[in-house]
Amino acid sequence: MNRVRRIFPLVAAGIATAAIVAAPSATADQGNCPRLQACTTWCPGDPNPAGRPVPWDGGVCHEYYWDSYGVHDVGNGAFYSWATMPW
Repeated sequence: MNRVRRIFPLVAAGIATAAIVAAPSATADQGNCPRLQACTTWCPGDPNPAGRPVPWDGGVCHEYYWDSYGVHDVGNGAFYSWATMPW
């Protein structure tokens, strides 16, 4: 019985180590998003980015990021300036 008590923790530790080593690493697929930008996805029915209507195709999802200049649609490369968007 003592032998089992001594071996069990070693077996459990070995299994746990194997599970951690074999697990795939969690890396985010950045897709088309430029480096150092935080892209997000807008789909029909979602609220408008920053509360303003963006003049893109409202029937499909868009991967985009926004900055002080406007909204950048990374899927098709379109840029929508804040200055030209209605409130």
